[in-house]
Amino acid sequence: MGFSMSKMRSTTNNFASEPMKIRAHHLLCIQGFQGLGYSKKFTKNMAKIRDMILNNPSSFIELVVEVDSICKVCPHNSEGKCSKESHSENKIRIMDSLILQNLDIKKGSVISSAHIPSLTSNLSRETVKEVCGSCSWGEKCLFFQKQL
Repeated sequence: MGFSMSKMRSTTNNFASEPMKIRAHHLLCIQGFQGLGYSKKFTKNMAKIRDMILNNPSSFIELVVEVDSICKVCPHNSEGKCSKESHSENKIRIMDSLILQNLDIKKGSVISSAHIPSLTSNLSRETVKEVCGSCSWGEKCLFFQKQL
């Protein structure tokens, strides 16, 4: 499948001049978000980004394995690394890598937001459980709950 900017990006992008950076595992979070978060600022930002991505199918996102547009306002973001728990940064990078590997997409690839639902629907139940099973938001995430 392997997406690249040249294959996925059109010359008319009504969303922004540059694609929004989104962590690979956030492709799932965006679809399962219910308005809860680590802080009011984080929740407001997550809702805004989710709406911008899911309501603008002609927008583009760059898949990353680092702090993204969602993480940047997280209260656990400490100099570009997750400080929620001692192992959080490594755990999150593994989640991102598993998503990219299972979607056969390389980090840095740019995809149309219109492709998110079809891409993630190809993930197996086992993959989603492996990626999301230890997430503190699992019980509240609509995407994860529909996989159970």
